[in-house]
Amino acid sequence: MKRIGLMTVAVLFAAAAFAQTAPTATTPAVTPTVTPVEKTQMQDLRKDERAYDNKKAEAKQAINNGNMTAAKADITAEKTDKDAAKANAAELKTEGVTHPVKLADKQIKKADVKAIKTESADLKTDKTAEKAAVASGNTVAATADKADVKTDRKDLKKDIREARRDGVKHPAHKAI
Repeated sequence: MKRIGLMTVAVLFAAAAFAQTAPTATTPAVTPTVTPVEKTQMQDLRKDERAYDNKKAEAKQAINNGNMTAAKADITAEKTDKDAAKANAAELKTEGVTHPVKLADKQIKKADVKAIKTESADLKTDKTAEKAAVASGNTVAATADKADVKTDRKDLKKDIREARRDGVKHPAHKAI
């Protein structure tokens, strides 16, 4: 009985202690400001990362084709691009940007998906324009729209290839 009485008193004191504490104020999320210098350095880092990815893919393609001299040249160019990217990342880290390489990779992937979305939208509009021209009987506009569809399809395939090279998995599905 004594134990139950002491437990209830302890619970009451704990409830009283929690009731007296003031609720914590939530602080608004602070958005970091990006200076123009950081913006240009991020652009340089993104360019270096893309150049590195392109040279790496070219070297892999040259090795698969059996052209070792071109592969060696691409590998040395790849190394210089990687060194430039590391230098830009180090500069950005000193300015307070956390994980600049990961951030650049995310931005590159986002730009690739955006480019695929715009290309697929252009392709759809050209296809509808072609159908409308065919339905109206305007053969000149239909052939021009057919050529536009062909170039848009080519551009879309190129953008998908670049997105895959930059690490976007299933880029056509992400754009839908």
